[in-house]
Amino acid sequence: MNGPPPPEGHGSLTAAAITTVCFPVPALLLRTHDPAAQRTIRDFADQQAETAHSLSRALSIALRSAHDTRARAAAFTTAFEAAEDWRHRAALASPHSTGRYSLRWADRFRTPVTDDNPNLFRIGDHARFRDGAVWEPATRTYQGGTETPASRTMYQFEALAAARFPLSPSTDVVCNRVALPGGRTAGGTRLLRGSAARRAAAEMTARISARGGDVSRIATSGHLIYISSAPEAARRAIFQQSMTLLAREHATPADALTAWSQAAYLLYQAPRKKRGADATIRTFLVASGTHLLPRPPVLLHDIDLRAYTQTHDLFVTELRAAQNIAETTAGRHA
Repeated sequence: MNGPPPPEGHGSLTAAAITTVCFPVPALLLRTHDPAAQRTIRDFADQQAETAHSLSRALSIALRSAHDTRARAAAFTTAFEAAEDWRHRAALASPHSTGRYSLRWADRFRTPVTDDNPNLFRIGDHARFRDGAVWEPATRTYQGGTETPASRTMYQFEALAAARFPLSPSTDVVCNRVALPGGRTAGGTRLLRGSAARRAAAEMTARISARGGDVSRIATSGHLIYISSAPEAARRAIFQQSMTLLAREHATPADALTAWSQAAYLLYQAPRKKRGADATIRTFLVASGTHLLPRPPVLLHDIDLRAYTQTHDLFVTELRAAQNIAETTAGRHA
């Protein structure tokens, strides 16, 4: 349905309310109890809030002259691409001299995900996220250390991911299904176990080795669960549908919240870059949500892991509920 342009100034009026509260730090990043290290991680929310504020204002201006759904979808797409550009620039300005966030790997923040180079991510082995855990070569496991927000989060989502698989041991792949126009569906992010997960681990090991990385601590056998991105054609269709959901006319704030929550799930089923997709999506979601909703949305700290391991309906229900809770809390402090 083609809708009227948004009320003038809607996005820009609420953009000022975007703060770091909208961006709770992902607990999976909190792998240490060191306050200084945690502060550095938390400070990234300042960049996200500043960028979301700018994106929301630019989006509001673009939408004033977008008089049909296609034009509005194009405006949202431009905003998403701007978020991707910001994440790459942030990688280029990284203060880390070594490690996976160092300048050496900045190009991966603009390298596209392809069918030959899908995104792979292991769910599990929570012991490696403990503060002070030590690698034992003899057992090929991490031992000791103290629990952290990261280790507790990974423990939780390993169980949730495992629960997505049917009891039949012959099923090694579970695909997140999303609805497309015309009654079609597309397969999004896939959960892998068994032989499928072992192949993913072997592929990741080969990639890291080819880049000169240390692969001695990557498990390629045993009980593994991996996340794998969808094929390119599916990701492209899912991404386009997410932009259309945001661009449609929304009769009520509740309708807009549902569309925004659905779009959030779809975006996590359709990552476009090898690195930085999560931060890009989070920043875009706050910027676009600020335009669509009565107040800037507040993200769940583990929104990415929920999208990978949960069904569409459950994810949308929980994200919607989080906004109601955030609104109630804000009202109490008004």
